[in-house]
Amino acid sequence: YYVGSRFEHGSMIGDVTFGHKTAYGREMWRTPHDASWPESGVGLASEFGCGDDGPTCAGKGDITNGVLGYESAKNGEPFLKIGVGALIKGSCPDCLADPTDDYKFNSPYKFYRQPKWSTLPSPSPNEVSFVHEESLGDLGYRIQKTIRLEGNIMTVRTILSNSGKKQFSTPWYSHHFFTGDNDPVGPGYGIDLGLSEYGVKASAPLFDQPGVGSWAEDLNTYANVTMARDGSISMTMTKTIPEGVRLKAEFLDEQTITLTDGSFTLHAPNGLSVEERIPELQSQSRNPFIYKYNVYAERGTLSPEPMLLLYLQPAETTVWTQHLKFTSPVDGFVAPFLSMYLPSDWQNPSFMYWRSALAVALCSAAFAGFYSMFIGMRRVEAYAPIPDAAVDVV
Repeated sequence: YYVGSRFEHGSMIGDVTFGHKTAYGREMWRTPHDASWPESGVGLASEFGCGDDGPTCAGKGDITNGVLGYESAKNGEPFLKIGVGALIKGSCPDCLADPTDDYKFNSPYKFYRQPKWSTLPSPSPNEVSFVHEESLGDLGYRIQKTIRLEGNIMTVRTILSNSGKKQFSTPWYSHHFFTGDNDPVGPGYGIDLGLSEYGVKASAPLFDQPGVGSWAEDLNTYANVTMARDGSISMTMTKTIPEGVRLKAEFLDEQTITLTDGSFTLHAPNGLSVEERIPELQSQSRNPFIYKYNVYAERGTLSPEPMLLLYLQPAETTVWTQHLKFTSPVDGFVAPFLSMYLPSDWQNPSFMYWRSALAVALCSAAFAGFYSMFIGMRRVEAYAPIPDAAVDVV
């Protein structure tokens, strides 16, 4: 489904159906779908890096933009993009037109070698795990993803290890390509940000908009952002975002010293809400830290982006968990199960009697399995879209 050079390939989780309502749909984001285009992720697509050009990110120390060995490589030589694999420096279209030699996070790079993801044995039918690793000289990493579903709770656990001989630090964030029932972002959408008592002072500006005047428009034109006395922040959309308009707000930056679990609650016009938190941000003494807290919006997504900062010495491992709770009143009751769209090879009558937990497991396994099978074929037409028919839940 995704073979681009920006987002972590194991993070493509989308088209989540809860009751009769859908979140993180694919119909509003970068259509028609192009599997090799860097932006063409879905749902919880995540990236190692800060979402800007350049090989490093702002902050104290040497913080890489999700890339290892980029600055020491010459054009035509390989470097690593964490979660993606080995890429060729200077091979992206924007690279050819820019003499600065900067890393271009949103331009498609060619692969030095095709990455591999392997599915691991699962202890239960409502859980799936897969692993990916890559190395280049003294540099290397290993990623293990575990997706688990219990009722209306989805957890996505990431284990990142430094398998090389050199330390590295990098931001990480989940983009959250969120819509409800594929409705365009506008009135009825909103976010509650978990920043209360976590370093945002009532006397400080609510947010910065560094892109205004260049590539972004003023968020205040489309949303009402309020701050309560306790520092809690809410954003309510007041106007539908037109095609081509992009918005970005920075609520915390790399200079902020704060403690937060990176939480937020997304609201859609269809009544669906998604609450996410990352417990390790408060429970671990060293890794990970909160790095930034951004909100990005277009017509096809309302994206809260709490960014983590990861420091790893050689042989060191760090862990974080996205804990997502889906709620939606349906005829006075709360819909009890989640389901997701599955590749057609997995859709047969015997699955009609499995819980939606198995649907999530198979969907994730299918992404990893199909990816490993077809990654060598670089043409877009070699990749089939997620089918339109969902697995029924009983």
